[in-house]
Amino acid sequence: MVRFKPVNRTTVSAQIVDQIKSMVRRGNLTPGEKFPSERQLSEVLKAGRSSIREAMKVLETIGLIQRDRGSPVLCDPAEVEPPVLWLDASHQEIHEVFETRILMEIGLAGLAAERATREDITTMAGSIARVYDKQTVITSDISFHRAVAHAAKNSVSSQVYNLVTRLLFQTHKYYLLMENIEIQEGFFKKFLAQHSKILLAVESRNVEGAKKAMEEHLEFAEKELLSKMVVDDPELHGERGFNKPKGGQNGNESP
Repeated sequence: MVRFKPVNRTTVSAQIVDQIKSMVRRGNLTPGEKFPSERQLSEVLKAGRSSIREAMKVLETIGLIQRDRGSPVLCDPAEVEPPVLWLDASHQEIHEVFETRILMEIGLAGLAAERATREDITTMAGSIARVYDKQTVITSDISFHRAVAHAAKNSVSSQVYNLVTRLLFQTHKYYLLMENIEIQEGFFKKFLAQHSKILLAVESRNVEGAKKAMEEHLEFAEKELLSKMVVDDPELHGERGFNKPKGGQNGNESP
């Protein structure tokens, strides 16, 4: 008998991201094409404005769209990322990406402690959030880790790092796992305090301290987030245009 996968709940924003990625794969959306406005997307997808904004942030993070005078424009996926990054991430794949990321970022943190300029340290410090809400923490985390990679002053490692983390963020499941943390503020405070610990080690030129602090931070993130993961298997949509997200998942949202 054919083995089926269990069907699990997913968020509306995740469905929107999956639908747009599927349309790009199938050629139903063209690079350079402008997206409808947030209001228009909300109407055609029958989804709340908050879900539209969440989906657009994910697509921008993975490099699939960019802003042109404020309006989102589709990028050519062949130019922004290799085909391997179109993998639909499972729990195992995200674990493997995390494993690769840990191996890379421990070394990058050590190099940053050796090579970071005063400007690099200022950038790292400026990226550490002081407000404990999800979107602020997400923006802070992406900015901080990119600043560390830049401070390592190795252009090849920076490019490889960008590819690895783009795969992690592309799944759009990673940061959504924060919604499953029972006490978010406590998690966010510890998460951001670990950024400060890494920064202190880099600023003090403590190579081993920076590597150890980065290792602890990433292992904490993997342990806390992946334990909350629910794997879903979204349908692929081949039609031209946007489809309404499946009903009964995530309840009714207000725009």
